Amino acid sequence: LAHYKTPTPVQKYSVPIVANGRDLMACAQTGSGKTGGFLFPILSASFTLGPRPTPVQQDNGRGYGRSRKAYPTALILAPTRELVSQIHEEARKFAYRSWVRPAVVYGGADIGSQLRAMDQGCDLLSATPGRLVDLIERGRISLANIRYLVLDEADRMLDMGFEPQIRRIVEGEDMPGVTDRQTLMFSATFPRDIQVRSCLRLEHVFLPKLTPLLVRCSRATSLRTTSSFRSDVSDPPRRTSPRRS
Repeated sequence: LAHYKTPTPVQKYSVPIVANGRDLMACAQTGSGKTGGFLFPILSASFTLGPRPTPVQQDNGRGYGRSRKAYPTALILAPTRELVSQIHEEARKFAYRSWVRPAVVYGGADIGSQLRAMDQGCDLLSATPGRLVDLIERGRISLANIRYLVLDEADRMLDMGFEPQIRRIVEGEDMPGVTDRQTLMFSATFPRDIQVRSCLRLEHVFLPKLTPLLVRCSRATSLRTTSSFRSDVSDPPRRTSPRRS
């Protein structure tokens, strides 16, 4: 159905890293399978652990109290509507006939149709930062159940001026802290200066005192991993995954 037969080089390394509970920065060219590199382990873990219970909604005076609120388990942020739409279509393929319901929200489109689609289920959400903040302010999305945060084309989001929205989404809302979620950064272009700048400017995104493993792929057949951004090379203790009751 999804036309995947063998893993691409970036998938070969990123899938086991994410499956082992590690934070990750990955760089590979467009068309190298980066989307599958984060969707495969996220969906696999979701199928194993099952859905998280929905928190009891409390009326704090913000948003529309009578509207249904979505509690996604995975959040994928990307800079453009084209990219989030592409990620959403891939997620629909991989989640076919499962309990996971992918949803997508982005600016420049009818918000009503996006809200109606979310009402049908929103377990894996692909979003642009601006539209996501808008829906959080409307009281239609809560980040309290997030297990996975993915920043796709993270360097482009920083260069396009989305850093304030990203900081608000990660720090200013109800998203679990870095010890209670995994954070993955994927991009087609991570030059050395952008890698360093991204880590320094988004230090609140990752585990404290532990910079993520970096996977770099210069060509579709040439991939290597590096620990150049880590303070040590030994594997830290894994996060404790919640068990399904």
